[in-house]
This record gives sequence, structure tokens and C-alpha cells, in this order.
Amino acid sequence: MPLVQIWIQAIAAFAALLLIRRVCVVRQLPLPPLRLPLIAVLVWALMHSLPMPPLTKSYRLWYAITDDLLLTYAAIGLLIWALLELPGGWRWWSPPPALLIQLLTLGSWSLVTVLVVRQSTHFDLVGLVTTSAVLTAVIGLAAQEALKDLFSGLELQLDNDFVIGDWLEVPGGLRGIVTSITWRDTTLRTMDGYLLVVPNSKMTAEVHTNRSRYGSSADRFTIGLDYDFPPSRAIAMLQQVVNQHPKVLDDPSPRVRIKAFDESAITYEVQAWQREPGDRAMVDLRSDLLEQIWYALRREGQTIPYPVRELKRRQRAIPADLAELPSQEACRQALAGHGILASLERPELEQLVAGSQLLHYGPGEAVVVEGSDGESMYHLLRGRVEVIKQVAADRCISVRELHPGDVFGEMTLFLDAPRSATVRTMEECLLLRVGRPTVRQLLQGNPALLERIASLVGARQAELESLGKAPNEEQSNVLIETMKSLFLAVRGGL
Repeated sequence: MPLVQIWIQAIAAFAALLLIRRVCVVRQLPLPPLRLPLIAVLVWALMHSLPMPPLTKSYRLWYAITDDLLLTYAAIGLLIWALLELPGGWRWWSPPPALLIQLLTLGSWSLVTVLVVRQSTHFDLVGLVTTSAVLTAVIGLAAQEALKDLFSGLELQLDNDFVIGDWLEVPGGLRGIVTSITWRDTTLRTMDGYLLVVPNSKMTAEVHTNRSRYGSSADRFTIGLDYDFPPSRAIAMLQQVVNQHPKVLDDPSPRVRIKAFDESAITYEVQAWQREPGDRAMVDLRSDLLEQIWYALRREGQTIPYPVRELKRRQRAIPADLAELPSQEACRQALAGHGILASLERPELEQLVAGSQLLHYGPGEAVVVEGSDGESMYHLLRGRVEVIKQVAADRCISVRELHPGDVFGEMTLFLDAPRSATVRTMEECLLLRVGRPTVRQLLQGNPALLERIASLVGARQAELESLGKAPNEEQSNVLIETMKSLFLAVRGGL
């Protein structure tokens, strides 16, 4: 065959293989074997284009056998890819396990090697092994454990009980994320970053737990709360903290249960599901929830009881952070800086401050949730919060960031409107909460304030809606009637 024709065929084979691989990458199909076919084509081109070295007849024979075997091995790899892996990528059937592909390739190569050697040299490799009883016994005994692991690995991949990326718990209390399944063993990555190697025979012989088989995994932990804290309020508080965490799934929904009445506390069990598998993700979520539970307990005026026997009622010391709370005068000045409340007199502001609450929130807690009901406004005294707006069923965007001195929730307080956005803390925050009962008490004592506040609320509402003008008389009347029903209903209106 002419030299030019040989290399044209080789280059054409190279180009065809690279083109097929490129198409598979674009269409996200299983990639064909590339290295061995390229080597086989290159060896074939070199052997047919370079001068044959001065070798004996026997060496020339093995020289030719090597060329034939390389081309045959490459053809087998491409054939298995085309008949098994490619249809799996097209969803004609489930993708075959990698171990099955390896066994088919190895078996085909062995069969072809025996046939080619026998045909070319009339030498029977199989007969040599089978006729030697000692050699057969040695091979059988040496490969006993390896064969056991091999068939166990094939069973694991065909049964599809777990795949790479699943979170497994194996006998002995060991857990980790599956990183590979070979013919001999299964490897897992533990929480501490260690590599755990388990023989396949052990994986099939003993019971193991797949903690992420159904797409989510649950973590359960307990917390003890004081007997003075009513269980209904405690369960509601814990449920609220768990529900507002972004990593906790809504389906299955988290659960809070009373587990036991212990000596020093009522023990509650919290169960929450998460999408990300692994001990590290589970421990991180549990840490976040426990931190936010601590802040929620502080806002409720509760603490986690010590496991001790008390002969007298314990006098609780004032925590250091509560001792550093701003004074009523500082809170009055903060409220006076808000547009709607700036027109109030000093006694009226002091009355509002006296009926308000100072609340601590931890990082990542939701102060208000979009679409929920509410009857209070919040003045940010310390820390930072972000305003989050839901724009689609599964997508939220951060609208803005609020800093000390900013106020949110005033429209819900005065208009009884649902929360228009979610406000989530970015760090530890101190908030002054002004509730509707406090405002109602102020207005019932001085009804003349209602129309003045209503005009300011109307202007604020127009500003938020980008109207660029003050509300007309009809809108003001509707607003006044709404506020009368909210704040003066106890006295029957004006």
C-alpha cells in the first residue's frame, strides 16, 4: 500500500474519532474510548510505512500479532460503546454499570487474544492452563477472595442499591459519601475527609443504610426546655425556627415532638429534612438551628435549664447583653427619627416605647415572612438585615440591605396588609418591636392623632408605590376608616 494512502487513512481515522467525541460532548452522550483506538491506528500506520527491521521469522510473526491485537482491542472498545453505552445515553435503557463494561471488555480481549494466538501460532493457551492441575489449583486459590469481591461488585452495580454520591452508613457506625465502586471495593469519604475502603464482599454480606436514597435525609436532635415554658408555646417557637431556615425542606415537613419529662427539663425532639447529604451538611444545619433556637429562647425570656436539683427558686442573673440594652430615652429618640412617628409629642413617644419590646435575633433568622399576617413594625437598632422578595415559586432575590435606624413593617402595622417581603438577619441584631395593641392604646387615649397619622401613612404608602403625589380625599377617607377599625374598634369608633 502506498505510503501516502496509509497516512491519509490514518489521518481520516483520527479525524473521525475526534469528531465523534466532539459530538458526544455537545449532546452530553457517553464518550467513546479514544486513547487505545488512536494508539492502534498510529501503530498500524507506522508498521506499514516504515521499513521492516531485520527480524527472524518468529519475531516477525509476533510483530504482526501485536498489530492485529491492538486493532482488535480498539474495535472491541468502540463496539461495546456503540452497542451498550451509547443507547444508555439516549435513554433507550438504563446506562450499564461501569464494572460490567470493564468485564465485557476484559473477557472479549482475552477471547480474542486466545483465538489470534492460536490461529497464528497454533499454540493453545487455554489448554496449557486447563491441563495443568497444579497451575489451576494455584490460580483458583489465589483468586478466591478477588473473585468474591468481583462478583459482589457486579451485584452491587446491577442491583443499583446505591450509586456514587449517596450517603451510606455501614456496619460499625461508619458513614460517608460514596466516591467510587470498583471491581474490588467501595470507597467512601467521611466527614473528617478520610477515605474509607470497604471490600465489596463485605458490602453485600452485611446490612448497610442508604441515608440519601430518596433525595433527602433527616436529622433528629433533642433539646431540653424549662418546665415554666408552656409546651404549646415551646413547640410553636421551635417549629417557627426550623421552618424559616432556608436549608430545611418543606416536604417532608419538619416535626417537633415532646420526647420526655426529664428531671430538670421537658425534652423536645426536632426532626428536619435537608437536601444535601453527608455528616458535614447535617452537623452544619444542626449547629445553625441550635444557634437560632438560643436567640429565640432569649426573646421569649427563657433559658436552657441546668441539670441540677434545686431546693429553692433560682434567681436568674441579668445576662451581659441584656444589661447593655439601650435606655428608654435612646429608644424614644430612635422612634422620633421615623417619618410617621416624628410628629408625636414626647409623652406620646414615651408611651409607645413603654409598650414596645426589645428583641434579639441571631444570624440568618427571618424576622418577618412574605405573605404572612402581622401587627407590628420593627426599628433596627443594631446589626444588618436584608429584604428578600420572592419573584417565582423557587426563586428569591435580595432587594436591599437595612442598617441601624431603618424601619420596616409599618404598612402592616397601620393597614393590616400582609407582609410584602421577607426580612432576614445578616448578623446578630437588636430590634425594637412596636405592636398594634400599644398604638391602639395611644390612639384611644387621643383619637385626634388618628387623622394626623393617617395622612402620614397615606403619604408613605404613595411613596412606596411610586405614585409621586399625595393621596386624594377619597383615598384618605378609606385609609382613615381602615385605621379606625384597627385601632378604635374597642371604643366603637369616633
